[in-house]
Amino acid sequence: MGFVSWRTVYFASIGLRFVFALSNSYIHPDEHFQSLEVLAGRMFLLSTKEPWEYLLLAPARSFAPLLAVYYVPLKLALWLALLPLQTWYLVRLVFMSISWVVTDWCLYKMLPTKQERIKAIYFVLTSFVSLVYQSHTFSNSIETVLVLLTVYYINELRFMRSQPKPQYATSDVVRASIAIGFLFAFGTFNRVTFPAFFVLPGLFYLQSAWKWPYVVFISAFTFIVTSACCIIMDTTWFKGISVGTILKSPFEWSQYVVTPHNNLVYNASLDNLAQHGLHPLYTHILVNLPQLMGPGLILLFPRFRNSYWKTTPFAAAMSGLIFLSIVPHQELRFIIPVVPLLCSCFDVAGLEKACQKRTWLLTFLMNSWLVFNLSMAMLMGVFHQGGVLPALEYLHASPQFQSPETALIWWRTYSPPTWMLNQKAGDLQIILISNENEDLKFQSDAASNLLSIDAMGMSVEGVNKVIRNVSATHKLVLLITPIASFKQNFEASAYDEVWSYNYHLDMDHLDFSDLQSLRPGLAIYSLL
Repeated sequence: MGFVSWRTVYFASIGLRFVFALSNSYIHPDEHFQSLEVLAGRMFLLSTKEPWEYLLLAPARSFAPLLAVYYVPLKLALWLALLPLQTWYLVRLVFMSISWVVTDWCLYKMLPTKQERIKAIYFVLTSFVSLVYQSHTFSNSIETVLVLLTVYYINELRFMRSQPKPQYATSDVVRASIAIGFLFAFGTFNRVTFPAFFVLPGLFYLQSAWKWPYVVFISAFTFIVTSACCIIMDTTWFKGISVGTILKSPFEWSQYVVTPHNNLVYNASLDNLAQHGLHPLYTHILVNLPQLMGPGLILLFPRFRNSYWKTTPFAAAMSGLIFLSIVPHQELRFIIPVVPLLCSCFDVAGLEKACQKRTWLLTFLMNSWLVFNLSMAMLMGVFHQGGVLPALEYLHASPQFQSPETALIWWRTYSPPTWMLNQKAGDLQIILISNENEDLKFQSDAASNLLSIDAMGMSVEGVNKVIRNVSATHKLVLLITPIASFKQNFEASAYDEVWSYNYHLDMDHLDFSDLQSLRPGLAIYSLL
C-alpha cells in the first residue's frame, strides 16, 4: 500500500473535523463540568451541579477564559432559541473552528519552508487529538491553542533577534512582547499548568530581552493588566459585587478572588491530589505520550535522535513533559498541548534516510499513523460514553419524563451535564452518591422535584437500594445505564426499555472474559 496524497488527507480531515465536532462522545467529566455546566447555571439560571473548583470559599478555576470563549456562542444560542443539544453543537463547532484557524496560522507563520508547513499541517490535522479533543470543551483544549500562540510569538522574537535591524521593525518586537504578556496571563488563569510549557522556551525569551531590555517591561505590564482584569472579573462573578464597589476600595486585598493562587494551594497538598488519583512520575512520558502519539513516536525519534531539538516547538513540548511529570497527578489530557508541537517536529527526512533500503517500512509507518489516529478518533470521538448526551436530549424532549414525579438514576455512565435537561434552578434536584455506604438523602419536598441521581460506580446491590428508596417517593423511576451492564445485572421483566442508543461504549467496565460486557449501547429503562 502506497502513500495517500497529502491533499486528499488534508481535505478529508476537514470533513472529519465537522463529523467529530458534531459527534456525541464524552471523554471526561471536566469537559462539561468546567465549562457549560457552570456557565449555564450562572447565565441561564438552570439547575446544574457545579464542581468543587467553583466553590465560593476558595475558587480554583477562573471564569475569564470561559466567558472569553463561550459567552458569545451561548448568547447566540439563546437568541436563536436553540435546544440544549443544538447549543452544545454550536459551541463545539465554534471552538473547533477557532482551534483549526489558530493551529494552521501558527504553523504557517512559524515554519520556514513550504515543505515544513505541509508536513506539519498533514500530521497535526490527522492526529486524533486535533480531530477530537480540540472540538471538546476542555480547559486543556483552550490551553493547546494558547500554547501554540505563545510559542509562535516567542519564536518570532527569537527569529528577529537573529536578523539585522532592517529585517524587522521595533513595532514588531513590541507587538510580540504584548502578545506574550497577555497570553501568559490568560493561559495561567485558564490552567495553572500553562507556565510549565515555557520553562525551556523562556531561555529564548530571556535572550531576546538581553538584546531588547524593554521587552520584559512591556510583557510584564501586559501580564499585570490582563491578570488584574481576570481577577476583577472573577471577583464580580464569584462574590456578586460590582466593579464600582471594587474600585471604591481597590487596596482591600481580601475582597479579591485569585483563582491561580487558590489552585496552586489546593494542588500543593498531596492529600488533595490523592482524591483525584496519584500516578507514578513516569506516567506522562511512558504511558500517556504513547497513547497520544502512537506510531508518531518513531517519526519523532528515528534512530533515537531528532534534528528539531533546538527549535522552539520542541523545547516547549519537552518543557511541558518534564515539568508536568513532577506533579504526581498525571492525566492524559494534561499533555495534549504537546501533540501539535511534536507533530511539527516529526523528522521525516531522518526517517527516509533510515529507511533507504527498506522503503516499505516508511510506507508502513506513514499508513500506520493514519490507521492509529482514525481508530482512536472513532473510539474517543464517537463511541466513548457517546449515549449520555443523546439520552439527556431525549429526556428533555419527552414531557412525560419531565414531571416532578420522575427520578433519573444514572449508573455506570459519566456524570450527566444536567443543564441539558433545561430545568430552571430549583425544579431539578441533583444528587451525587460517591460512597457505597452513603445513605440516600434528599430534601423533604423531594417528591415534588424532578430528581437526578448520579450513582457513579456503585455495586449492583447499592444501585438496587437506591432504586428501592427512590421508588417510594417518585412514581416514575428511570434507570440510565449501558445495555451490557443492564443485561448482566438486572431482571429484564421488572423494567421496560423506553429508549436506546447504539453508539455508546463504557470503557470502565469491560470484561474480556465475558463477551457480553463488550456490547455497545446505552438505554433508558423504566421501572414497572
